[in-house]
Amino acid sequence: MSDENANNGQNTTGLNLQDLWAVVLKRKWIVISFALVVVAAVTIASFIQKPSFTSSGMLLIEEEPNILTFEKIYQMNTFSTDYYETQYKILTSRTLAKNTIEQLKLNENEKFAGKLKKKSTRSELPDSIFMEKLIDLFLKRITVRPVTNRLVEVNFKDENPKFAAQTLDTLLNAFIDMNIQKKFLATEQATEFLGKQIANVNAEIEGKEKKLQEYGAEKNIVILNDKETTMVEKLKGLNQALTDAEIDRIKKETYYNEIRFVSPNDIPESLTNELIVKLKEEYARLNREYIKKSEIFRDDFPEMQRLKVELDSVRESLNNETQNLIKAAYADFQAALNREKSFKDAFNRQNQEAIKLNNNAILYNSLQVEITNKKSVLDSLLKRQAETDVSLRLKGLKSSNVSILDRATIPVNPSSPKKKRNMILALMVGLFGGLGLAFLFEVQDKSIKNFRDLEKYSRLPTLGIIPAFNINGFNKLYGKERLEKRKEAEPSGVLKFAGRREEEVPKIESIELITHLLPKSKISENYRSIRTTLLLSSSDSRLKILAISSPLPQEGKTATVSNLAVTFAQTGKTVLVIDTDLRKPTQHKIFKVKNQNGLTNFLSGNIEGDDLVKKTQVPNLYLINSGPAPTNPLELLSSEKMANLIDSLKKHFEYILIDTPPLLLLSDAFVLGPKIDGMILVVRGGKTSRDSLKQVEEKLSAYKIKCTGVIINGADLREHDYYYMKQYHHYYDY
Repeated sequence: MSDENANNGQNTTGLNLQDLWAVVLKRKWIVISFALVVVAAVTIASFIQKPSFTSSGMLLIEEEPNILTFEKIYQMNTFSTDYYETQYKILTSRTLAKNTIEQLKLNENEKFAGKLKKKSTRSELPDSIFMEKLIDLFLKRITVRPVTNRLVEVNFKDENPKFAAQTLDTLLNAFIDMNIQKKFLATEQATEFLGKQIANVNAEIEGKEKKLQEYGAEKNIVILNDKETTMVEKLKGLNQALTDAEIDRIKKETYYNEIRFVSPNDIPESLTNELIVKLKEEYARLNREYIKKSEIFRDDFPEMQRLKVELDSVRESLNNETQNLIKAAYADFQAALNREKSFKDAFNRQNQEAIKLNNNAILYNSLQVEITNKKSVLDSLLKRQAETDVSLRLKGLKSSNVSILDRATIPVNPSSPKKKRNMILALMVGLFGGLGLAFLFEVQDKSIKNFRDLEKYSRLPTLGIIPAFNINGFNKLYGKERLEKRKEAEPSGVLKFAGRREEEVPKIESIELITHLLPKSKISENYRSIRTTLLLSSSDSRLKILAISSPLPQEGKTATVSNLAVTFAQTGKTVLVIDTDLRKPTQHKIFKVKNQNGLTNFLSGNIEGDDLVKKTQVPNLYLINSGPAPTNPLELLSSEKMANLIDSLKKHFEYILIDTPPLLLLSDAFVLGPKIDGMILVVRGGKTSRDSLKQVEEKLSAYKIKCTGVIINGADLREHDYYYMKQYHHYYDY
């Protein structure tokens, strides 16, 4: 037996497919019930849900041709991944949603806004709050799905298909208008700045020309000498340098003002900056990988989280580099400003020197140089202003790199609910959820279910298992319908069972004496197998007096005593059953003996030993019934008279089986420890807990009582070897 258990232990060191299938079979109704509930709930919800229609449109975002000559006043890397993501976000922005709502006057549309009013607890909402809630409702119906970087599908859902198409068309047009408005914002800012600069330069030129005329008339200047010419040339050189510095400062100040409020893609230097180019390429690669894997994995999947972190890191690096470009532009602007101030100071010093020399002609010529240079600055500014004016005029043409490829169509078929898909998904979810519940209940089940649990959670050997017994199910095996089928197969028309005629087959009312009433049944064979195991295990030291108990009540110890006693008697040995469960005796009912002149009467001194032993209907099997319930059962069982009785009975009977009370409730069985050769423990499969078994094992060890082994009673054969279960059912298929 130990070798067999060892082999079984090797086969069940971990869960295998057979174990998993056994769990599914055992808890199949949990799986089926859960699946049916989920499918029914989803099906009902799908049929009562009002159908919705989804209108779809397609946008094309392509590269903007550079038709402007204004040097890098507006350049955009339209193939930047960050740019496309920005466009996708704008499509679902609250600003665009508000513009669309206002154009369609959805706040006055009863079919659209009326639902929001019904959901609100107040009859009227403030306009600002109502608009925000209306925007939330609007955005819930929009979905944006990038097809490629350049193509994006936009969907709008509503119960009215025409309304869905109309709303989506308005949304797409509003998006293009917003794109155009944003596109020319930087140009408008540059034009405003240049206009102010031109006005200032014009005012300076007019003032200097007036001053030149007044000064020439006052001094009557005609010709310059060599010294004056040298001074004039020097002033001219400083003035030219000052002019160049002023032009450079204006250029860099204009550039700084252009890029300080625009996106990274609008900065011209980002096209040639090696680090930014590499970061954009890395960001595009990560984004493609993220989009590709998002079709497979959920957002909370670890790989998706890793890609999201890397995308955020690259985007932050791009933003940092962009800020560095802006800071560099600002630094260049400040350097140019300082250079302009430096030349202006040098020019002023030279001018003061000319004054000190009282050289009127030099001052006159210096004024002429200043006027000439200011006119040069004015020409440069006017050229730039003309170029930006071209950009502004293009705004009126509504030119944009975003266009509608497919206009919104009126949907014919509803997009939701998808009844067939919902029911299939519900079935899958129900089955997997039911399996999850089944395995959860199995994990939470702390009871002893099979011999594997015994080997795992105790050191006690397994004597055998007794299958679960159902009276109605057992007798159904011999019901009229089964008997009629067998009669048709018998030539004589008379059914025979185990050597008996049909009318001789008894009706089983309980399992207690099934080994006597139906000795050929499979359950009887199980009891005989346990008997054989006991006989083989006692080859060295004979087991003659055995106590049979259980951790708790209702675990089948009494039926085990009576049936084991019958199997021992069937071998021709004289067997005695002693009912020491003095509080709730049952053996006299099983063997149909009056509970008179029993053990308690003898131990109390009311009768002699000759009247104690009763013969039963089973050959070679005798019974000592418990007798009337005493007030001191523990004292009676631990008395010297009880010990002398057992010693005397050993001389007359070959086997003595003692029915004792449950071990965890009472101590009666423990006082019998010194008087017995071993104790058989009965546990009920699927009911007796592991903790109860462990406590019993510890108590038996503390009282130094030998446990011969454990019998698993009422076992579910699905918990044991599948082949054995199959053979068991086949055995009864007469």
